[in-house]
Amino acid sequence: MSEVQTINIIEDADGELRVSSLIIAGRTENQHASVMRIVRDRQAELEEFGLVGFEIAPRMSGQHGGGDTMYALLNEPQSTLLMTFMRNSPVVVEFKVELVKQFFAMRQALAVPQHALPQTYSEALRELAATAEKNTELAQKIIDDEPKVDYVETFVADEDLRILRNVAKSLGMGEEELRTDLMARNWIYQEKSTRWSEKEQRKVPHNRYSAYSGKTNYFIPVPTHDAPRFKGEVMHTLKVTPAGAVAIARLYGRHLAAVEAVSA
Repeated sequence: MSEVQTINIIEDADGELRVSSLIIAGRTENQHASVMRIVRDRQAELEEFGLVGFEIAPRMSGQHGGGDTMYALLNEPQSTLLMTFMRNSPVVVEFKVELVKQFFAMRQALAVPQHALPQTYSEALRELAATAEKNTELAQKIIDDEPKVDYVETFVADEDLRILRNVAKSLGMGEEELRTDLMARNWIYQEKSTRWSEKEQRKVPHNRYSAYSGKTNYFIPVPTHDAPRFKGEVMHTLKVTPAGAVAIARLYGRHLAAVEAVSA
């Protein structure tokens, strides 16, 4: 049994919990296209439990090859039913159990009663004073942290970079799960190609990952000169900067210390 990994379950505009087909594909070790084919083929059965949501992660302007990525957002019964249509491998069974557990945990967390509004003027004043104090503490923390943020965004040495696998591990996620989710959020994108493999005597997939223009301070492409060239260019490995590690930790609601504890 592998270590428990956090599943990125989201709450949609209607308050319903959903999980992305990208996450399901990554955690069940299936191609996303294969998972989407099942969703399309079995859409009628899936929609006995509500409408299936579809969203598109657009291709970045100027990106060569590929197109927009359409993915499905499934509620708990839909995602559970989807996996019954898959081969019941140990990986699928393990993920199915963990998915049920984490859907339950999310429902429990959302069921916590919301903060009651103050009933009297004096209660409102006390709450306002407490809020002001918290905001002051938060503002001071931002000021204290600012030099650290400036540093990691300005001075990034090779030894400060982290591979995506270690960042994912520190968050309790799988590398492929984190990568597919960052792609769905338009943080990074995939370039696809093929190359001839002497060992296999056939063309094999050859992929490279890069950051979208708005996220280039979070990721750095590190050239790998000893790897086969990619479309005539030097191949690179996309690594995470300290600023990127901070942003990813915040994205998934983790404490930064968890990321800092894992070196590249």
